[in-house]
Amino acid sequence: MTRDRTPILETPPGDVNALDEAAARWAVRVDAGSLTAEDEAELERWTSADPRRAGAFARAMAANAYFDRTAAMGATRALPAEAEPAPQIMINRRAWIGGGAGAIAASALAIVGVRSWLAGERIQTPLGSVRRSALADGSAVTLNSAASIDVALKPHLRTVRLLAGEVNFDVAKDAARPFVIDAGDISITVVGTSFIVRLLESSAVMVTVREGIVDVSHDRAPATRLTAGDQLTMGGPTPTDRRRLTASDVDRIGLWQSGQIDLTDLTLADAAREFARYSDQHIVIRDPAISRLKVAGIYSTSDPAGFAEAAAQSLDLKMSRSADTILLSPGR
Repeated sequence: MTRDRTPILETPPGDVNALDEAAARWAVRVDAGSLTAEDEAELERWTSADPRRAGAFARAMAANAYFDRTAAMGATRALPAEAEPAPQIMINRRAWIGGGAGAIAASALAIVGVRSWLAGERIQTPLGSVRRSALADGSAVTLNSAASIDVALKPHLRTVRLLAGEVNFDVAKDAARPFVIDAGDISITVVGTSFIVRLLESSAVMVTVREGIVDVSHDRAPATRLTAGDQLTMGGPTPTDRRRLTASDVDRIGLWQSGQIDLTDLTLADAAREFARYSDQHIVIRDPAISRLKVAGIYSTSDPAGFAEAAAQSLDLKMSRSADTILLSPGR
């Protein structure tokens, strides 16, 4: 593909049409994914030289995304057969760029700068917190305790990198822009659906589908298709594990979004590890026999002491506490 190397930096001051044309050319190159590091630096200089350039570029990118989605939905098919759609689309695009649309994107660009804007944004939560965030494409993400993601919403592709923790994704449908999540060496591709992705301590990835269809691939292997109720654990040192869950099971897995945790059929050691995801106050079990005892019930993620006290009473154990440790030991 021949890259458009038309000089863009030299835009006559006060020439609005030339400014919008220059911004549109930059947007096309960004859209094509052809920018080198040198090009990004040039774009940074161009937008930094005049706030109007930054605004025009942001509006041009917003226009590209909007009209690409409109074309994908078949908007041009509504025109009469003898009509030529391209000029009409171009007129509308120019009106969009030159008018007030895209003001939010322009403001965001002015705040974070071109390089950060192109790279996307990072969303994260501290230990013990849950955060729900709306994305610009209409999707939403809910991050569990100590989770972190990088989000980049480009005109033809929406990408998220799961860096740590567990996230519930409610993805807005957009056939023209697949939504791809990278978690370790696992890739998850969707168009629109709801599912939970958890990066485990073993570096394996657990995917639980709440609704819709999800394709999960490991390295370069063929993708595994999951539907609502499917749970797949893949990657890391453990073998791939696929399970079929009931609707109640799926609901229990997502209880953390309301500050709860389901410990049904877990061992005390497993329960201690789960609570460690939410609190600096850790449950310590030194006796292997005690660590293998089974527990049950739904508890608050913010109350490890309450769980430990209930476990001590039901299993005839002794509980002792310090500032950051809850010790469970054999009862007397």
